[in-house]
Amino acid sequence: MNDPKNELISSIREVFGYIARFKGQIFILKIEDSLLEHPLFPILMRDISQLNKIGIRIIIIPGTRKSIDEKLKAFGFSSDFHNGIRLTSRESLPIVELASLGVTEVIMSQLTANGCHGIQGNWIQARSLGIVDGTDYMATGVVEKIQKDIILRLLNDSFVPIIPPIGWNKMGHPYNINSTELAKSLCEHLSVGKLFFIGIEEGIRSKGLELGPLTSYLEVNEWGIVSALDITQAKEILTLNASSLDHAQKEYLSNAVMACEAGADRVHLVSGLSQGAILHEVFSSRGDGTMVYANQYSSVRPAKAGDIVDILRIMEDHVKKGFLLPRSAEEISSKLNDYVIYEVDNSILGCGAVHDWGDNYGEIAAIAVDSAYRKAGIGEVIVHSLLKKAPQNGFKKVFLLTTQALDWFYSLGFEDASIADLPKAKQESYDYKRNSRILTKDLP
Repeated sequence: MNDPKNELISSIREVFGYIARFKGQIFILKIEDSLLEHPLFPILMRDISQLNKIGIRIIIIPGTRKSIDEKLKAFGFSSDFHNGIRLTSRESLPIVELASLGVTEVIMSQLTANGCHGIQGNWIQARSLGIVDGTDYMATGVVEKIQKDIILRLLNDSFVPIIPPIGWNKMGHPYNINSTELAKSLCEHLSVGKLFFIGIEEGIRSKGLELGPLTSYLEVNEWGIVSALDITQAKEILTLNASSLDHAQKEYLSNAVMACEAGADRVHLVSGLSQGAILHEVFSSRGDGTMVYANQYSSVRPAKAGDIVDILRIMEDHVKKGFLLPRSAEEISSKLNDYVIYEVDNSILGCGAVHDWGDNYGEIAAIAVDSAYRKAGIGEVIVHSLLKKAPQNGFKKVFLLTTQALDWFYSLGFEDASIADLPKAKQESYDYKRNSRILTKDLP
């Protein structure tokens, strides 16, 4: 059993770190209108309001497809789509505006109820999408210009701009704009820390995905959702799974890649049907949804002297439970070059080492993961990294000693061995009282 107190303390430390990191950053939230009537929608809006109150600058873009469909049907209009874009007639445009305004007002009322100041305005200049490959998009437009200075001034005054997907040309004529395209355009014009797509999708599920060289090992959470992808991995998944991914997943990954390339640091797919999902996504290293990122997010890197305190912290719970032997700061320091750490957003969540025992043998040791992230796949990433590192040190075989993690190491390709299979120096220092099981793995 993990110590609940340690997990709570670890989580508090992490939240403090993220508050300091994200304060003053711009988060763009595209919120699907399919969530508006769900019982958890007011809780989602309360969580968003809390983000604004701690100094994160929020811009909200309402997704309005469901509301527009319902309004058009109620007024006897039909609506067609081409390549995922609505073909908006001039006759139906007032109905589209009415539906978009309705969604905006619901979001604004929720912000007001939670003590935040939402504000709607016409800060988007648009032009006609025109006729493309013979298809007339009529009153559907694309973003031409964003009044960046006004939006930034509102953000600096703690307002939450709500920008419906309607733009106006220089003559004052309105156009219906794709809300996802609007979000990406904002990423091009503003320095955006995060873009959220908040709807009913949980994220990209790992089950059934065809993987390639870049995605052979993915970060998967305990619910089977891929936690994080860089843009090259996202592109590979799109290419290899073009026929198996559903439309929503393909659309998210494609839009996430384009948004990252447009300037967003990270793009998240989060379910609004999961209570607290956006807080979990913002304030933890492993959220509920899938994130696509453009910059360095997580990595296994060589340990540095400044990491020793965190290495000891992470190991403490493992030592108490008898999983690891105790190590002092001096012992770690003397073999610091053997260690790697797993880091996410400057937070150290795991560590491991490979020690040289001579005779071309390396020992995998000190594998430890922060108690709050034991099911996040971090341990596997660390071991795979050490296995890649081992041949560079001249090792032909690696071994390890374990008392509690046999099945886990079996799943990583290790096999049972005996004391006779250990290098001579390790045979002489083997602790018969501890009676650890011995596993080995040949290296290529």
